[in-house]
Amino acid sequence: MQGFFHMFGIGYSLQMAIKLLPSLFHNILQPKVMLKFVVHTDNFSFGAFLAFFCAVFRSINCALRWIRKKDSGFNGLIAGFVAGWSMLWYKSTTLALYLTSKLAEVLYFKGIEKKIFPHIPSADVVIYILSTALLFHAAMFEPQSLRPAYWKFLLRITGNKFETINRQLLDIFQTKASLLDPEFWPNYNSAFSNLV
Repeated sequence: MQGFFHMFGIGYSLQMAIKLLPSLFHNILQPKVMLKFVVHTDNFSFGAFLAFFCAVFRSINCALRWIRKKDSGFNGLIAGFVAGWSMLWYKSTTLALYLTSKLAEVLYFKGIEKKIFPHIPSADVVIYILSTALLFHAAMFEPQSLRPAYWKFLLRITGNKFETINRQLLDIFQTKASLLDPEFWPNYNSAFSNLV
């Protein structure tokens, strides 16, 4: 039970810090706003998810070890599957995608150890390159399909260059590229373009 409350405290504190820190300087003199961040329902949800995940995983893993009289990866698989249902406390697609990608990574490296999968040198770099290319393609042709927070992040790191692309020219490919800002048309220099 002590581990349950410990993990709840960690989850609650982490989620509270994620919500509180970015707006700390803006709302430092507004206690009601700060209190709202401290008692936000997401904090309780993430704390409950982490607490139940750890408690259920440990309980089932321990019970299976006692029943089967051996410790094996199968015990962890069953315990992890049942504990995964604790995500119902904190429904987050970001967390689900992250955990799924980590599962794929672990399974891939286990497959390499057992000689099931080939070891590809610099595979992590290739995967990163392909992922970035896919996201940049989406930012160019379908910016409306990106999460708003990621779109703002891309604008910030590119100095708003992604926003100044004339997406009306891309609409002929039927991607609805100009959906975010259909009225935008850049000021072209007539010496270099006939699109003025």
